[in-house]
Amino acid sequence: MDEIDPSARPRRRTFTAAEKLAYLDEYDALPKGSPERGALLRREGLYSSHLSEWRKQRDNGALAGLTAKPR
Repeated sequence: MDEIDPSARPRRRTFTAAEKLAYLDEYDALPKGSPERGALLRREGLYSSHLSEWRKQRDNGALAGLTAKPR
């Protein structure tokens, strides 16, 4: 029986608040129902559920608190 090497397991991607906001802006700038929206998700390796969750975070102000602030 082969043993599975746990270190070979791929790591989960993480996104900064700025990246999330940039993806949301880019996606929302495209026309609704356009194939470009799907192309964006495929190109970046995202799922629509990512955007849904990030929209909730943005609307609740969770992403705004994570962006850089001028000092």
